[in-house]
Amino acid sequence: MKSFKKAIVSTALMGSLVLAPISGCSSLPGNDKQQGAVIGGVGGALAGAALSKNNRGIGALIGAALGAGGGYLIGANKDKITGKDKDRAREEAQTASDRAERNPAKPEDVDRARTADLNDDGFVTLDEVVALRQANLSDDEMVERLEQTGQVFELTDYQEDYLRTRGVSDDVLREMRNMNQDFGRTASAGDSDQLDSGDLDRDSDSDSRDRDSEYDRESARNDRGGERF
Repeated sequence: MKSFKKAIVSTALMGSLVLAPISGCSSLPGNDKQQGAVIGGVGGALAGAALSKNNRGIGALIGAALGAGGGYLIGANKDKITGKDKDRAREEAQTASDRAERNPAKPEDVDRARTADLNDDGFVTLDEVVALRQANLSDDEMVERLEQTGQVFELTDYQEDYLRTRGVSDDVLREMRNMNQDFGRTASAGDSDQLDSGDLDRDSDSDSRDRDSEYDRESARNDRGGERF
C-alpha cells in the first residue's frame, strides 16, 4: 500500500462530515496521483448523491463514510439502508470502506464468492467490481453477480470513469445504474413519508394549541363582561 499527499473532502451532509485523508493503493491500477484524483473525486460526488431525492437512503449511508475513503463504496443492501440501527450501519459502511482501501479484492476472491459482494459484508466496493473484470468474467456474468447481491447501486461520473478505465464495459455500468432502483425509490419514499407524517403531527399539535388559546381568550372576555353587569 502506497501513501501519498492527503486529499480533503469537505461537504455539508446531515449537518457535517468528518474530514480525513484518502489514500491510494498499489493493488489497484494507476499511479498515486491518478488514484487520488479519482477516489477523491468520488468522495465529493457521492456527497452530492447523499442529498439526492431518489437516493436518500443509500446516499446518506455511503456519505457517512466519505471522510476516510468512502469513495470505494458504490452499493448497499436493503438491511443496511432501511435498518433501524443507523449508527451501526454507518460503522459497517466505514469498515467496508477501510477494508477495501487496505486490502482490495483480488481475482482469486471471485472464485470463492457467489455474488459481486466478494466478502459478503452487505456492500459492494470499487475494488470488488475491478476484481470481477480481472477474473475475466463476461459482461453477462458480471451483471448476474451484481444482481445476485440484491443491492442498490449509486454510480457517479468519477466511479464510472474509474471502472471504465479498468476494463468494465458501458453495458455493465448501465445495468448497475438501473439495478434494483425500484427498491431504492421505495426506501426514499418511506423516508419522505416518515418526515411528512412528523410534519403533520406537529401541525396538528400546533392547531390544537391555537384552538385552546383562542378558547382561553374567549372565556376571559366573557368573565370580564359578566363582572361589569
